Amino acid sequence: MSITLDDEEGVIKGAHYYLYKRRSLEDLEAEILKLLEERKTLPLSAIWRKLNCHLWEVSAALRHLKKKGLVEEFDATLDDYHDD
Repeated sequence: MSITLDDEEGVIKGAHYYLYKRRSLEDLEAEILKLLEERKTLPLSAIWRKLNCHLWEVSAALRHLKKKGLVEEFDATLDDYHDD
């Protein structure tokens, strides 16, 4: 599987010694949509903590979902950072 991503975040996109497994963007998109169905709103950091992947993979999946019109970006509130 080959994925080409634009470097919009300015982050290094390489494997970490403890996180070498990559996940498909389709899988991440599905999991993100499931999380958002449950919680309605979540900041990027909260989504990332719940998924076992690189931060840039979550960012790319969210960007794809946003382009598809499936998610919207809002300013986070303090309540968004609390785990239920």
